[in-house]
Amino acid sequence: MARQKTGGRKKGTPNKATAFTRATFSQLLDKYSASGDLVSDFMSLPPKERITMAEKLAQYCIPKMQAVAMDLQQTDTSAPTLTDRLRALSQEPDN
Repeated sequence: MARQKTGGRKKGTPNKATAFTRATFSQLLDKYSASGDLVSDFMSLPPKERITMAEKLAQYCIPKMQAVAMDLQQTDTSAPTLTDRLRALSQEPDN
């Protein structure tokens, strides 16, 4: 017989330690950026390392694109294609 959960965090409640760590890290980065050291340190890197660092930082603010697979083979030959439908529409008389 399964036991019912008692106590602990409710589902969806954020972990206090994680929230504290994120807030602290965010404040640290804000101060680092505001001081101007972030930009000067970034620009002092060699170009190859600068691009690598920019790529790593971008992962936190720009969503990654996903590859999309398309099947270009028409499997249902009974359905009209877009071209067929446009031809039919262009030949219909105006109402």
